[in-house]
Amino acid sequence: MQLSAGLFSRVERVERAALCVISAFFLSAVASANADVVVDCGSEIVVATNAAYATRLAAEELNFFLKGVLGEALPVVAQRTGGKTVIVLGGVQGRGGLATPLDRDGYVIEAAANVVRIFGNDDDVTDVDATAALPDEAIWQPCFRRGTLFGVYAFLERFVGVRMYFPGELGTCVPHAKCIAVPEGRIEESPAFSVRRYGYADGPVAKELLDDPVGRARRARRPVGRDAPIAPQMNETDFKRLNWYRLRMETYHLRCCHGAKTHCLSPETWDAIYTNACAVIADGGGTPSLPDTVRGRVAVPSATAGYAQPVFDAMPKDGLTWARHCNCEWCMKNVPFSKFDIGFATDLVWRRTAELANRLKTKFPHARVSQMSYIPYARIPTSEIPDNVDVFVARRGPWAEGTAIGAREKDEVAAWHAKLGRKVSLWNYPDKVDCWNLEMKDIPQLAPRAWSAYYRAVAPHVTGAFAESESDRWIYNYLNYYVFSRVCWNPDADVEAILAEHHRLMFGAAAEEMAEFFDTLEKCWMQVVAKPYDTPLGPGVCEAPTDEELWGKIYSPEVLSRLASLISSASSKVAEGSVEARRIALFGREYLEPLCRR
Repeated sequence: MQLSAGLFSRVERVERAALCVISAFFLSAVASANADVVVDCGSEIVVATNAAYATRLAAEELNFFLKGVLGEALPVVAQRTGGKTVIVLGGVQGRGGLATPLDRDGYVIEAAANVVRIFGNDDDVTDVDATAALPDEAIWQPCFRRGTLFGVYAFLERFVGVRMYFPGELGTCVPHAKCIAVPEGRIEESPAFSVRRYGYADGPVAKELLDDPVGRARRARRPVGRDAPIAPQMNETDFKRLNWYRLRMETYHLRCCHGAKTHCLSPETWDAIYTNACAVIADGGGTPSLPDTVRGRVAVPSATAGYAQPVFDAMPKDGLTWARHCNCEWCMKNVPFSKFDIGFATDLVWRRTAELANRLKTKFPHARVSQMSYIPYARIPTSEIPDNVDVFVARRGPWAEGTAIGAREKDEVAAWHAKLGRKVSLWNYPDKVDCWNLEMKDIPQLAPRAWSAYYRAVAPHVTGAFAESESDRWIYNYLNYYVFSRVCWNPDADVEAILAEHHRLMFGAAAEEMAEFFDTLEKCWMQVVAKPYDTPLGPGVCEAPTDEELWGKIYSPEVLSRLASLISSASSKVAEGSVEARRIALFGREYLEPLCRR
């Protein structure tokens, strides 16, 4: 058998194309007539001896999956041997023959004359942990350019049929074949969203997934040098990092998280913040001399972090509310603190931000300021916002889908776009454990349709989103993350097709039962978060169901019985000990059993 992605034009340019959903039909198809490049066990991978770390990482990932498909890994060489078919990785940067410069996270796949070339912008890295670059960032979200790696994942998905839902055998679907047929042609792709981020404390990974021998065989290593070995075990950081890579998440972070460290809005305090910002930007991010109460945070430009410009985070300290405000004489006289108005500080905060941004522009024309539309300055201000201000809009996001507040907040995102004349970034709250009064432990926050619907709706107005997704179990979010990644690259991605494919590839003959199992859990969770409300304390607040509502209506004995029946029926339809059976057992343990123990 050989694999084919079907026909596509000789020169295909895809700016925001979906990674095509490859059906079972393609996995048994014979190569089409224009499949000029056939990769098999006699082929080679070509990587320059001085290739950047990101390029070498791409080669490792490609060979890991090709071994699973073809039965053996391909030789990795610096130069092509004779007339062998080769996959050439990296080596072409900048324009690379393109009509326009290649996007930071974009990639190109070319196939012609027994050569497949995959390239993008790649960084060399000696310490992956350090490339998070900013204080308090998760080390499993490293910041470095890895366009060739993104191209490799797209190649594996388009032409090989690989699906990477989460690392390890239970979360990865890899078909077997004697060869892979790649139609001659050219593909360019860049993500629709430049900001593509999820996480924070999104829960521990199940031990079974970390012990997976397939996962241990391929971990996201942290190299000390070019020849650093791959360690034999998988830990939680490795697991999450590998998932971050494979979902093609962002390669730099825009910092916007209460960096000003003050509630004070007096002119004197903001003069001090300006002085501090100048000092930090001028010395490239050195330690400021001012106290924490007026200390901004700066995103420092560097090759590994990938920042083109310094970005000063001017967002006030968290909790600028009627309950936790500044008690200085100026603020008590000039700030209209209110228990009821969630935007009482809007015009004042945004005026301070605009003044700061204009002053910094004069001294540092390339510096930028980040600021968030956040309670209690969440409304659209009357003043103009300078063009060197990157605006984040903090709103509930997916959990408010189908509610009046959710509709209003999507309109607010569009209004911010209209106000600025440029797109905004989002900070959303599809979380659970740390979501104010909604600490629903042991309840799966599975809702991929809600994630898809929300981000598709706001896509015309945003540069992307950070989905703050705290949870008590990492696996509760995996399908949310997968769908999020598809929409980040292509907002027109068909979520129903994605989910149907997931159920078919993961569960085989039990796809129908598991589809109902997942659908039921999503419907239940959306009932849990169905009552959002406004509060001066911050976004993302929902009215938690009572115990009677939660266990008598949403997760009623009848619902739990039906979920158990679906797991039992699904198990009976697959071979005992098969990977499908093990997957079904995993979700029975991780999703169903915690509910039944309540």
